[in-house]
Amino acid sequence: MIFLSSKVMQRHYRATQFSDTIKICWNDSSSPSVFHNYWLRDHCQCSACVHPSNKQKLHSSGDVKVSAKPAIEIAGKNLKIKWQKGSLRTDLEKTHESVFDLDWLKRHSYSPKPTSNLDNSFNSQKLVKLWDKDVYEKEKYEVDYNDITSNNPAGLSKTLDMIKKFGLVFLKNVPTEGRKLNPDSETETISVEEVAKIFGPIRETFYGKSWDVKIVPEAKNIAYTNLDLGLHMDLLYFEAPPGLQYLHSLKNSVKGGTSIFLDSFKAVEYLKQISPESYEILKSEYITFHYENDNHNYHYQKKIIDTSNPNEYLQVNYSPPFQGPIIFENNNKIEKFYKSLFEFEQILKMPGMIFKYRLNPGDLVIFHNRRVFHGRTSFDAVGGERHFKGTYTDWDDFKDLERRSNFEEQE
Repeated sequence: MIFLSSKVMQRHYRATQFSDTIKICWNDSSSPSVFHNYWLRDHCQCSACVHPSNKQKLHSSGDVKVSAKPAIEIAGKNLKIKWQKGSLRTDLEKTHESVFDLDWLKRHSYSPKPTSNLDNSFNSQKLVKLWDKDVYEKEKYEVDYNDITSNNPAGLSKTLDMIKKFGLVFLKNVPTEGRKLNPDSETETISVEEVAKIFGPIRETFYGKSWDVKIVPEAKNIAYTNLDLGLHMDLLYFEAPPGLQYLHSLKNSVKGGTSIFLDSFKAVEYLKQISPESYEILKSEYITFHYENDNHNYHYQKKIIDTSNPNEYLQVNYSPPFQGPIIFENNNKIEKFYKSLFEFEQILKMPGMIFKYRLNPGDLVIFHNRRVFHGRTSFDAVGGERHFKGTYTDWDDFKDLERRSNFEEQE
């Protein structure tokens, strides 16, 4: 074993070399990280391994072949590694030197995985705040439209943080009429699209770039009626449903029609506490979501509770109006599944779990469609009008924006 150390800015780094691995002690209460030689050679960040302009990797992981222990050195905040000939199968005659920024290595540690990992910043329980009615009423975030559209990084940063933590924010004073693109043009902007573009490119679906939520004759979607619309998520019949949904109130003079929201992560955690068996059953069975209407035929199977994705804290899939025929492996599981779903839905009906909010004209709600259930109460359309405009963006684009915002604040 070889021990190397360096003191930089009051932080003490120590590297211990074994036959196939290098152990790095960070000495800031973080657990030591162990990196395999193959991993280190594969992840060299030099210009011969990662293109300096397009930032794309220039070799395949399958090209790595470390046959001898490299020489290592800690220099300041860097770990230098000198590889012997043949560390890449594509260039067997050349030696190679890698220089790793120690902070970069720490961020990308895999053994163990740190809470500061880029992906874990979105799945860490510490950074996702579970809420019920009382919690959200205390934490409710309402922000003026101008605070995120003007040159106000603090307003946008706070909004991003609240979406990440709670999955639900409300914008006030969003224009209910579009603005002309230029004086000679009859084309007007659509406010909900203008807001959505702040958070990422619009996710266009078969509903269009944006869509109207109002009563229409012979509606192809229950949302376009005045009926009670129970808690659900949108577009679960897609392989990758949109991450963020935006609903902008243009007119709302009807009796009823209150918007309702619920934190599915909180509901799942509660189910896990009171009925572990039901929790496990809903984790194990796939159900079908479909949309067969208006010349469309979408189908996708998902688990109601999915903990298998390492990039997300949790994924919940629940949308009764768009649930299709369930395909069970055998009849022995069916009764248990229905009883488990009943238990879950009893939690969803608890008044203390549901946050209600009347969206008045000029109000716009943004919510995480992969976490927050939404719905509305029925309403009486006689003598009034209810007209919302909606659109979607993807969660990947939100995560990109939030990370960039964090990096800019740190600089």
